[in-house]
Amino acid sequence: SKEIWVMDFDGSNQKQLTRFGSITTMPAISPDGRRLAFTTYAKGQPQIMMYSTETGRFIPFRNSQASMNATPSFTPDGQQILYSSTISGFAQLYIAGLDGGNPRRLSNSRAIEVEPKVNPKTGTDMVFVSGRGGLQQIYRMNMDGADVERLTTGEGEASNPAWNPNGQHIAFAWTRGFAPGNWNVFIMDVASRETVQLTHGQGRNENPTW
Repeated sequence: SKEIWVMDFDGSNQKQLTRFGSITTMPAISPDGRRLAFTTYAKGQPQIMMYSTETGRFIPFRNSQASMNATPSFTPDGQQILYSSTISGFAQLYIAGLDGGNPRRLSNSRAIEVEPKVNPKTGTDMVFVSGRGGLQQIYRMNMDGADVERLTTGEGEASNPAWNPNGQHIAFAWTRGFAPGNWNVFIMDVASRETVQLTHGQGRNENPTW
């Protein structure tokens, strides 16, 4: 099983938050630090759960009637949740209230699309992972679903985009130059598409955050 833990930046003061005895992963903290959203298989199919860091209790979250609700993230104002759901059959991107209410579809393709992350500087555009062109790559689009563009080159597989607070750079994992399944961490200047490779070892170097 995998559980969610918290710790200080130096690795001390480690505490276990979840005890589901299942796969619980992809934690996302709200901008004000008061809520934690994550994906768990504790009830069989992947669902999103919400946790209050103030009370230490779980907060009700309404999962859509779907085989998967996963990869949650918060909008920069902390008032809404973005996530991926198979409501329509394919995993597509949605936005909803903090309680999961009033979900609205953001993407529209016959491909798997996950990991939406809103630009923290602008709040008007996002990056996400999509297989709409073949192997999963990182794309950018406006919050209304317009102006979709691929950021990565199409080589290998790309995943785990994370915005720098400056809204100009993302960190992400990429298999470019390695056998499938071997990931390394890169940084990209979104405007110029220029990338810098941070890790160079074989194996899985992934899920970067700022």
